[in-house]
Amino acid sequence: MAIVMISSLYQSGRKELAEALAKKTNWPLLSREELVDRAREQGIKIGRLEVAMIKTPNQSEKLAHEKDLYLAFLTATLCEKAREGSFIYYGRGGHLLLPGVSHRLRVGLSTPQEVRVDRTAQALGLSPDKAVGYLKEIDEDFEKWIRFIHKVDSRDAKNFDAVFNLENIGLSNAAEILCHMAGMPEFQPTAASNRMVENLWLAAQSKLRLALDERTAAADLQVQADNGVVTVTYPPQQSQFRTNIPEVLAELKGCHEIQCTMAETNILWIQERFDPQAENYQQIIQLAQRWGAAVELMRLIPPDEGAGDAAGTDIDTDRAFSRKNAVYTGGVEDDDPQTIYNDGGLIRTKEDLLGQGRFGGQHTVCGGYASILERIQGNGNYTLVVIGDMFLSKGHSARTRQTRELALNIRDRLKAPVITADEMKSRLLFGKKQGLQMVGFMAVVLFLFGTVFTHQDLLFSFLSGPLHQSHKWFSPVALFLFIPLLAYLWGTVTGLALKIINID
Repeated sequence: MAIVMISSLYQSGRKELAEALAKKTNWPLLSREELVDRAREQGIKIGRLEVAMIKTPNQSEKLAHEKDLYLAFLTATLCEKAREGSFIYYGRGGHLLLPGVSHRLRVGLSTPQEVRVDRTAQALGLSPDKAVGYLKEIDEDFEKWIRFIHKVDSRDAKNFDAVFNLENIGLSNAAEILCHMAGMPEFQPTAASNRMVENLWLAAQSKLRLALDERTAAADLQVQADNGVVTVTYPPQQSQFRTNIPEVLAELKGCHEIQCTMAETNILWIQERFDPQAENYQQIIQLAQRWGAAVELMRLIPPDEGAGDAAGTDIDTDRAFSRKNAVYTGGVEDDDPQTIYNDGGLIRTKEDLLGQGRFGGQHTVCGGYASILERIQGNGNYTLVVIGDMFLSKGHSARTRQTRELALNIRDRLKAPVITADEMKSRLLFGKKQGLQMVGFMAVVLFLFGTVFTHQDLLFSFLSGPLHQSHKWFSPVALFLFIPLLAYLWGTVTGLALKIINID
């Protein structure tokens, strides 16, 4: 069972490849055009969204609510189809949908420009030159659309598993290759990827319900779902919706628990293992309390652990438990045997955050840091992203390099400040080290000021008197070095003093 996502800006080519593949596999087809029609029936104003985004991109922020509604509808529909079995979807940017689902095969399609020009000229009755200009404008508009919806370049090769150039390969052969690829182990569903489908479906259904219900339609909500737990975050000025949110989601199938969190903003914390007793957790809590923020957890399961953890332990999908070391109970068993699995400390950390009213959702991602970038794509408005203990199986130099690369990529993707856990304490928090630094720098500043004011005669001689006349070059150099040094020392002291009173 696999999900094949065929993406191309040119409608005819992607449709023909999808139909050729469907003939070989007998898998059902689903097109972007079909989903758009269904979305319009639900009252989602896609036409207005497309026109407003392309013609007046400066208003795109005002259309964020409509965009989220559209994406939620697409995600919910595709997840429902994925739950039924294999299928083929073709559209403009289908390869960017269902982020984190590993058993989707993302296919790109390149059609020769000459073929596109000829077909466009025939279909619209245009000259070849006008057809070229028309296609250029259409491609630009489609690229704007994909950047607006998904915040990535549609042509980035990292987002595809296979790209076919129809100038060098026929549709039948391309379809044959896709048949073989879809049967490869890499594109077969696992417990982790099935759980991801369920999480995406539940989050999308929750967003749709909240957006379409008149009781919560006006709210600005962030929705996450993980293992049947739906977390809804709302800003303080919209606290009146808190009682309505559980009412709207009460009858949602698959929703076992609803968590409502008020936060002015979110802090995204990414690690491989979480521990509520660790020092970096206390620092995160301190920062969240200062900013009035919720903490969103994202756990990375490394590729070498994914086969075991993701198959059932970390994602909590397979409810099997070992009886190898079972204790004899005299025939008395619990009604609901508890599964023991390694969740990387997520549950304990979540419970502690809930107790402090700072929980903003959780995610589990399998793979490398490319999986993290895909999962956070366009997800949430973060004031800060903290990268904690990552790539633990690597050596120190490799960990440092990969952490730095991840930080740069997240910063580019989210346009949000990104720091490591090691940097957090020195840059954002005030501790013993910062206290000693403040005292030491203040002592140096006082010494410099005291020296200047108690040696006025010597200072004037140095600047314009006999000393200056004998060494004219020395006083400008000394001033050139002294002033930046004093500014740095005094700036550090005042910056640390502001941290004490929680001003960043």
